[in-house]
This record gives sequence, structure tokens and C-alpha cells, in this order.
Amino acid sequence: MLCQSNVKRTVQLVFFCSYTIKKMTTLFYASILITALFFLSGFEKIYFFAARSATLAKKISFPLALAQLAIAAVIILEISAPVIIASYTFQPSFNKLKMYKCALISLMVFIVLATALYHDPFKGGESFYTFMSNISTFGGLLALYHFA
Repeated sequence: MLCQSNVKRTVQLVFFCSYTIKKMTTLFYASILITALFFLSGFEKIYFFAARSATLAKKISFPLALAQLAIAAVIILEISAPVIIASYTFQPSFNKLKMYKCALISLMVFIVLATALYHDPFKGGESFYTFMSNISTFGGLLALYHFA
């Protein structure tokens, strides 16, 4: 009886570990796919820094220096947040959990602000599809947050 109980527990543990590894692997790949756009966009903003800063300054009537500071902060966010998210989903640990959730929340806030500033869904055309893409990405980030 004792032997059967140990075998049953071992089988349950193996199944649980296998399920957990599959879940975390899926979460890792999902996090890469969802955040890759941010990562690439951060490097694109570096390359076109002057143009992005001028556009932001004109759009919200900021002084150029303040717009450059805002774009620099966005670059740091768009490059570091995907790295933090992928790092946590690749090898989860309690120490990384707060940074992981903070990175997800930061990207969600960024999506809301960028969508409000640049992607009016009522203009139609490409702006509508970009708006819907941002809503979908927000949902993906929300799912990553929930399954952490």
C-alpha cells in the first residue's frame, strides 16, 4: 500500500512538473511574440530620435528638450521592459516578479498614452487598424500579467 501511494505521488509530481514546464515555455514564447514589437520600436526610435522628438513636441506643444527627454524615457522602457518580461518568463523567480509586473504595467500605460496621442480610431483607415492592434497587444500584456 505504501509503495502504491509513493508511485502515485511520483506520477502526480512528474505530471505537475511537465505541465508547469510546458506552461512556462508557452508563456516565454508568448512574451517574446507580444513584446518583440516594443523592443524593435525602441531601436527604431534611437535611429530616428530627432524626428520622433520633433513629432512629439509638435503634437502636444512641448518644448523640444522635454520631448527629447520623453522619447529617451520611452526608448529605455521599450528596450528594457521586453527584456525583463522575457527574463521572468524564461526563468521565473519570486525576486523578479515585481519587476515583471511593473514592466507589464508600464507597457500597458504606454500603450494607452500612445494610442490616445497617435491613433485616433475615428479617423478610419490605417489609424483604426493600429488602434485595434494596440488594443490586442494590451490584451496580450494583460494575459501575461494574469498568468504570472
